[in-house]
Amino acid sequence: MTRSAAPLAALTLALTCSQVLATPQDTLVFQTNSATASVEPAQAVVTYDVLPVQQMYEGLYLNEFGTYQPLLATGLTQSKDGRVTTFTLRKNVRFHDGSAMTCADAEYSLRRALLVGNETSLAAQLRRNVLGITAFSPEVRRTFTFARLAQTVRCNAAGQLVLSLERNVPSLLNSITQMYIVPQKVLVAGGDWSGTARDFAAWTGKDVSSSVLAQKPIGTGAYSFVARDPSRFVMRVFAGYWGGAAPLKNVILQKVDSDTARVLALQKGDADIAAVPDRDTLTRLKGVSGVTVYEELPTRDLTSVVLFNQNVKDSQLLPAGQLAETNMPANLFSDIHVRRAFAAAFDTQAFTRDALQGKGLARTTTLPPNSWADDKTLRAPAYNLKTAEAEFRQAFGGRLWTAGFTIPLDYVVGSGLSQVVAEIFKQNIERLNPKFHVTISSQELSAGNAALLGGKLPLSALTWGGADPDTVLRGLYSAEGILGVATNFRDPRLETQLNQARDAVGQSARKPLYTALLRSLNTQAYAFPLPQPLAFAATSSALKGYATFNRTNLFRTLSK
Repeated sequence: MTRSAAPLAALTLALTCSQVLATPQDTLVFQTNSATASVEPAQAVVTYDVLPVQQMYEGLYLNEFGTYQPLLATGLTQSKDGRVTTFTLRKNVRFHDGSAMTCADAEYSLRRALLVGNETSLAAQLRRNVLGITAFSPEVRRTFTFARLAQTVRCNAAGQLVLSLERNVPSLLNSITQMYIVPQKVLVAGGDWSGTARDFAAWTGKDVSSSVLAQKPIGTGAYSFVARDPSRFVMRVFAGYWGGAAPLKNVILQKVDSDTARVLALQKGDADIAAVPDRDTLTRLKGVSGVTVYEELPTRDLTSVVLFNQNVKDSQLLPAGQLAETNMPANLFSDIHVRRAFAAAFDTQAFTRDALQGKGLARTTTLPPNSWADDKTLRAPAYNLKTAEAEFRQAFGGRLWTAGFTIPLDYVVGSGLSQVVAEIFKQNIERLNPKFHVTISSQELSAGNAALLGGKLPLSALTWGGADPDTVLRGLYSAEGILGVATNFRDPRLETQLNQARDAVGQSARKPLYTALLRSLNTQAYAFPLPQPLAFAATSSALKGYATFNRTNLFRTLSK
């Protein structure tokens, strides 16, 4: 305790005397707008809980912007059906307390990650994806036994970790990146799960947000825990890190509520990274001495789309097939020509200019730009009002052009992006035909979400995401997907393609299946991609490596 107090005191002094001292050369000060709560690795899901967890703990693999790199594993093999995955573990890895990582630790860690955690925890998300367990109902508890878990995760005689599942899980590696390896002996000694059947039931679904790891984190990561208080979280470089000591010796996450105070700290050199609230603030930082501005950082696992509803659940609309200038039929978007017309009537350049301040990434598919399955050779719908008119003239056998329609579009209060989408549609659709009308109204977020999931919106501009293409595309397009209630259509051929691409084993086998699927989706125009907003940040000019940090979320990639 005495040895750790001196560096913390020195760092504290540097912060409290910020008017005269810039951040030390060996220290990273990251000013945030939110405090760190729980750093229990099976619990953390909030941004500034996850961030320190990723520095102190490691999984078998790392998600590096859509590609998976070995971390505490050095490689893996999979059975032909994808249900059995064998991981070879890295040697000479030590925990922060100096003890060696063994296969027994990895086995315990993965079992624990699938066992503990309330329904809002990371662990709950992991077992939902890996085991298909959505909740620990009484029925699930009867079948989910220690024997079953022990068979699912086990070490073999060669010291490899073997994961045996009842089905092929296409997004398995993404889950593996979030199953952090922890020291079994430390947890058991601290009163955590014993790792046996003895207390298995007591720890099933248990809230671990205040666990022994939440109080004193111990992992294998490049940084180890030093101290925390309500506004700070402090870490120190781990000298015994298997990948070599990180360049920066100390890290301080500091909660500062005031946007203005964070920006001033960055300008004065009292912060190396500061959470910048918006692009207007970022613009004011451009050209400031000692500050580096990043205006076009790629986002991870996110996709912005316009999604069409083919059978709107709104009693105020006309029955399917009926047309009138003053209303719209509930099945307006069931006609492929209407979908193609709306896509062609959307000016993506105007959207990028007006909604994204010119900082948007052009897209060819509705997959996240960093997805390994994305195909940038495909052609997305292009803005062309002549094409839009030609498609409208064919819709509903030519009757729509003659009859006209009025479509109600809603946007969420405070969401400038969805408002711009509605305004672009109104301007361009109404230019095509004097009998075409678009009415725009606003909704609060809660009401907008309820309308979306109630199938009441004719079209929706939204951000969706996922690390695996199956998660993204099934959610957007499958009748059984999460957004199936918002789109109200079923395409049997598409369902077959989704299942085939999901069930193929390995990216090389899945890639051509997704290419064919994406071509089909572009033809059918069930949705179309919006330009993807680019992220932004501001740092001290002395800080190096931020672009790499943006891809990995690892402070060990930063230096001064």
